[in-house]
Amino acid sequence: AMIKRPKYAILADKLIKNILETQQPTNTRFFTEKELAHKYSVSRSTVRAALSELEDLKLIAKAKNVGYYVTYEPVQYDYAHFYSFSKLDMPAEQAPTTEILLFTQTIPNYYVAQMLHLAQDEPVYRVERLRLLGHQPVLFEKTFLPAERFPALKRNELVKNSLYDLLATKYQLKIKDGAEEFFASLINEREADLLDLRVGSPCLKIQRLAYDIFERPFEFTITTAPSRYFAYKVPLTKDV
Repeated sequence: AMIKRPKYAILADKLIKNILETQQPTNTRFFTEKELAHKYSVSRSTVRAALSELEDLKLIAKAKNVGYYVTYEPVQYDYAHFYSFSKLDMPAEQAPTTEILLFTQTIPNYYVAQMLHLAQDEPVYRVERLRLLGHQPVLFEKTFLPAERFPALKRNELVKNSLYDLLATKYQLKIKDGAEEFFASLINEREADLLDLRVGSPCLKIQRLAYDIFERPFEFTITTAPSRYFAYKVPLTKDV
């Protein structure tokens, strides 16, 4: 059965391809909401939802009084250690819990398909999770997994297990390594609602790409980490 994609996802794809294929230089002005609504004959709300996807992917950013501008540049990754949120060692009153907000099969956008080395009509699982410490929401995660590699993955399995444990036991997945990229961003309306923060609060966006022992990417995750809860220390070494 064909998966029907929402209008904003189709528009997001067109805009992603426009940036990646025309190789627009960083800091070039991007279209305004009004220009896009007119050009593609869609509503402003559809345009805003599409632009939000591009902001998540660090392809564009919004500046006050300027509008959107292109921020995409080919990335170099720094390798980091894997961690499991569900296994964080916290005092009992701060026990980590997870709420699954969305579990669905869908067609990925062009960027996600590229990251996971998929053809664009190959479906993925899209999993949206809210991570809490105690009862305080602290992270919002959007995870994409190739559906054909993990057939019959079930929502309730993710409620009971850490994702990596589940993939290792159910599908004999062997993880080799991964890469994370961090960049500063601002909380949007939906995230503000979920994380109980004001729109425009500073946050970190973390893009993670994980690989199996055959060097195949199996997971792409975008995490929104409010800066009031998270800080990262990075060791620096001096070249001798």
